[in-house]
Amino acid sequence: MAERREQESFGALFEQGGGAQRERKRFQIGDRIDVTVVAVGHDAVFVDLGGKQEGFLERPELTDEDGKLIVSVGHKISATVTSIDRNSGQVRLSPVAVRNNEGESLTASMGAAAKGQAPVLMEGTRIKGSVTGIERYGVFVQIAGTQGRSGRGLIPVSETATARGADLKKHFTVGQEIEAKILNIGEDGKIRLSVSAIARDEERSSFEKFKDGAEEETAAAASTDKSKADPKKPGQGAPNKKPEPKNFGTLGDLLSKKTKK
Repeated sequence: MAERREQESFGALFEQGGGAQRERKRFQIGDRIDVTVVAVGHDAVFVDLGGKQEGFLERPELTDEDGKLIVSVGHKISATVTSIDRNSGQVRLSPVAVRNNEGESLTASMGAAAKGQAPVLMEGTRIKGSVTGIERYGVFVQIAGTQGRSGRGLIPVSETATARGADLKKHFTVGQEIEAKILNIGEDGKIRLSVSAIARDEERSSFEKFKDGAEEETAAAASTDKSKADPKKPGQGAPNKKPEPKNFGTLGDLLSKKTKK
């Protein structure tokens, strides 16, 4: 209920600012933008993106090492887009730098995950993290350098590199460090991870190296064989001459026989 009131208040701010008449902006994951805080909720900090479009950052990303919120309404934030909700258009952001109303930097007061040390999450990226939950359908992982749901991904059971029907709790433990690959990031911000993909990538890389090595050896062998067979190469000697035909039954043979007689 409290969260709903926060969202309604946030929408009212846009209505008052004429946001409904402004053109809605298009964002992509990874975009870096500068925004202004317009509301502070219990779990999130809301920012103005223009065009009556909701943007928010998770509150833990904007707290100091003691857990105290370092921003308030009017503060400026440089942030990156981490996800976009397909239905509502709501944009989730992650902070890079924070400034107060006077333009002074507050970045030094932020926790480690909010100082730009949090990784930019993109499809195909390898990540490290720790297991936070194990279910029959998959394993939840908090990506290193992130906080909250925006940095939490799921490794589906089919991507855990375990046998079908295996008990995942026998292969994973909460708190375990793990490496995985980001398969995709949904428009709702859900992150799908894979352990199997890393093994597939390594097998592909090994095959490519083997293939390149085999091609180089074949080319070198072919070059050596050609050098041995080429008569024009130094040290190979002159080409064999064809034998001269003998004058069997010719006029020269007849004259030679008469002379001997």
